[in-house]
Formats: sequence, C-alpha cells, structure tokens
Amino acid sequence: MRQIWAIIYSYFYGPAIENIVIERLIVPSQGGQTDEATVKNAIAPAPTAIEAIESLAAGSPYLLGSEASIANFYVIPIFIYISQTPDFEVITPQTPKLRTWWEKMS
Repeated sequence: MRQIWAIIYSYFYGPAIENIVIERLIVPSQGGQTDEATVKNAIAPAPTAIEAIESLAAGSPYLLGSEASIANFYVIPIFIYISQTPDFEVITPQTPKLRTWWEKMS
C-alpha cells in the first residue's frame, strides 16, 4: 500500500491531475484551449507509474486483494478524472489488472 501511495505521490498525481486533467477538462471548460505540449509531456511518464502500480496490484476486488486499503482511495479520485480524458486509453493499455479493477470500482 505504501509503495502504491509513493508511486502516485511521486510520479503520477502531478502529471495526471496538474497537467492532463487541468489541460483537458478545466482549461476548455473555462473557454481556453488545451496546451497539447503540456499534455504530451505529462503523458510520457504516466505509463511507467501506472505499470509500476500494476506490478504491485492484486486487482481483485481491490487493488491489494480482498479488502479496501488507502491505496484504492488514492487511485480512485485520479482515475475518476483521468478516465474522462482520451489520454486514459494511452496511459493504461498495458495494465489489465488496473483496468479490470477500475471497471469494478466505477
């Protein structure tokens, strides 16, 4: 659980929320245009972080097995937003356990 938390905190939250979600969802909702360079730069490190989480995850029914943990509650809000962007498909193709987990959680 702590490893997943550390990966999210150190490598995934910033690119996912501060760059992808802000640029894809917030900026256009306020009349602006998405900065594609910012999104592209944020997408580059995201699969590495997600694949690291995938390697630690049990994925059934929760990230780390049969009980919900803090790890679930760290990933869920990020996935809520990032899944609303087309970049979710770019970031998660190599993470079948996370995708299955997300389908169940959502």
